[in-house]
Amino acid sequence: MNNLLEFRSPEVSRGAFLFAPGHVTLTPGRVAVLLGPNGGGKSTALRMAAGLLPPLRGDGLRGGEPVAAMSARARAGRVSLVVQRPEVGAPLTVLEVVRLGRVALPSTEGAAERSLARVGLAELAHRPYHSLSGGQQQRVSVARALAQHAAGGVLLLDEAFAAIDPPEAASLVREIRAEASRGATVLAATHDLAVASALADDAWCLVDGRTRAFGAAGEVLAPETLSSLLGISVREASGYRGKIAVADFAAMLPGAEHS
Repeated sequence: MNNLLEFRSPEVSRGAFLFAPGHVTLTPGRVAVLLGPNGGGKSTALRMAAGLLPPLRGDGLRGGEPVAAMSARARAGRVSLVVQRPEVGAPLTVLEVVRLGRVALPSTEGAAERSLARVGLAELAHRPYHSLSGGQQQRVSVARALAQHAAGGVLLLDEAFAAIDPPEAASLVREIRAEASRGATVLAATHDLAVASALADDAWCLVDGRTRAFGAAGEVLAPETLSSLLGISVREASGYRGKIAVADFAAMLPGAEHS
């Protein structure tokens, strides 16, 4: 497939940390969730996939072409990234922030407005961006990526569901899965196992910059598998797509073994 996103044994060094995940291929039309502990390499993987961190060795490819070698304009038309902590320095409105997603691309009438409606923020279009809550700002960041995103491109999300209320998170899950159904290659990092279970077709677990597991979500997100991979207690619950994995906080609390 021309739109495969491939990690071909790349190595990215960030201080003492080495990101070396081996060979991983992400398929158009599917959503892969990226799991792992803090500092495990999730953000590095996403930034490398976006062409922002050129590998020392190996490659990150989109459609067979090294992403880091593309011009900024070419990358903007093929890869959209939602960062973990969006920052906007200028006093812009919500709509103006979303329109930034198309600065390097041809103007598309109404793209920003449609994207804001998709994340449920159309009524806030003319509010100052900095007057929004953290969760609302994160949804604006998703809207900006959707405005930039072209059908069949790559959509990268770094903790896009953080600080977002469950109804809005569910709405974002629907929109992201809709993009995958239209041919997008989606890679989304999250710490929320319930969101991961609802969102994913595939799951990728990174620990210390290395791939611990990659495969179908139903296998990798099984409670016993996640417990082994992440070193945490995980239990099974019911979700709208069947069984989902949730962190078992009660079992992880001090003294739980005596309760």
